[in-house]
Amino acid sequence: MRFDLSQYETVETRLAKFWAQYPNGQVFTAIHHYDDNKVVFRAEIYKDISDARPVATGYAEEVRDLSPVNKTSHVENAETSAIGRALANFVFQSKTAPRPSREEMVKVARQETPKKAPAPAVDMLTKFREACTKHGLDPQKIATEANVDLNNIKDTDMPRLRDTFNLLKQAPTPTEIVEAENFIEQVKQAFPSAEQTSVPKIKDPDAPATPAQIGKIRAMLSGKGLGSYMDKLEKVREFLNNPNLNKIEHITKGDANKVIFMIEEMK
Repeated sequence: MRFDLSQYETVETRLAKFWAQYPNGQVFTAIHHYDDNKVVFRAEIYKDISDARPVATGYAEEVRDLSPVNKTSHVENAETSAIGRALANFVFQSKTAPRPSREEMVKVARQETPKKAPAPAVDMLTKFREACTKHGLDPQKIATEANVDLNNIKDTDMPRLRDTFNLLKQAPTPTEIVEAENFIEQVKQAFPSAEQTSVPKIKDPDAPATPAQIGKIRAMLSGKGLGSYMDKLEKVREFLNNPNLNKIEHITKGDANKVIFMIEEMK
């Protein structure tokens, strides 16, 4: 490593200075870009919550990879770095420490750390099959959902297999879906006045849908007789009136909540 991380100020330190000086201020963050591999956050700093325009902004990018820190937390890391850059763009940059935050330099350190050579695809495929057996899943079904040919597996196919496996592993089984639907129907019949007539509201509806939401949608649609991924995608497009949707995984939390509600209402 060509630098000392202890010489860089943390975002937490900058935030503490900001709130001490501007107790009525606001730090606003939003996802500027999100796809299967990368996320970009935009952060805005307001001196007062009533201000119409921010006094500073900042952007940060993180790539989802196999490193321990970004395997599951690349979104959180990008948001933190964006806040740090926005605060530095305002007035909260230490006079004695370098401009980048420690979180930004940690990303540089990760990029400088030599990565181990990826395991051959054949070894990963063996582990994939073993994991499927452990969780009672069909490897070929997962491969079909992920659009991967198991007979010509490549290293670059493994992330898609992993993501599809995790979604199906977390999803409720068709039997569980049927039991849940039967219970809901019994409740509706017993308490007709309590029947829900609108989609329930959720927090952060514009954020990306969670893996649990996506898994539930796919499992519920399977329980409705939609076996292939494309059939499920077509049904989600229909529910959301969005013919241009390319992947179910690209919907928002709000859209996922709406789709789940509409599936529950399907006869």
